[in-house]
Amino acid sequence: MAAAAVAARAYEAAARSALAALERNLLPDAVTRRLTRLLLAQRLRLGYLPSAPLQLQDLILFAHSLEGMPIAIETDTAKTQHYELPTTFFKLVLGKNLKYSSCYFPDDSSTLEDAEVAMLELYCERAQLQDGQSVLDVGCGWGSLSVYIAKKYRNCNITGICNSTTQKAFIEEQCRENELSNVEIIVADISKFEMERSFDRIISIEMFEV
Repeated sequence: MAAAAVAARAYEAAARSALAALERNLLPDAVTRRLTRLLLAQRLRLGYLPSAPLQLQDLILFAHSLEGMPIAIETDTAKTQHYELPTTFFKLVLGKNLKYSSCYFPDDSSTLEDAEVAMLELYCERAQLQDGQSVLDVGCGWGSLSVYIAKKYRNCNITGICNSTTQKAFIEEQCRENELSNVEIIVADISKFEMERSFDRIISIEMFEV
């Protein structure tokens, strides 16, 4: 256990140093790729123990530790670091829909915008959305899914929850431009927020992390 603790501390120190250099744009791409591989390999080694009983015991302890943890931590830090940044920044780095999560590239010729739309359509398909349903979009980001549903299913009522006034303002601007009246955006800390309504569908895209 002592060796594992030392390895964990070494991994954390290396990760902090690498990230600090990366954030300052001090590393060439080749070094960045190499460090990424090394850090991932180290993280994988930390995740596997010498025997099945030890592995199972570690997983059980981890599961028990989650029961006492809050649903989200450092929410204010994340909010300050990027959710409240000017939307103009995200227009430079994201696709047309400002989709702040994964995309689906069905083939090599797909553009970023194509991949955004393909993923949004896949969400609707998997959720078996139907026109006229009420939808709750938890962690709606810049509203890519909320606005997409509102435009495609005009009789749906969509409620999106985000933790950023900047995001809310952008989504409401998009709704005005597209003449959408079926979207409501609520700014709240989801770890403390209690919704008193019920919905036909509740969707959360890449909001919960471990």
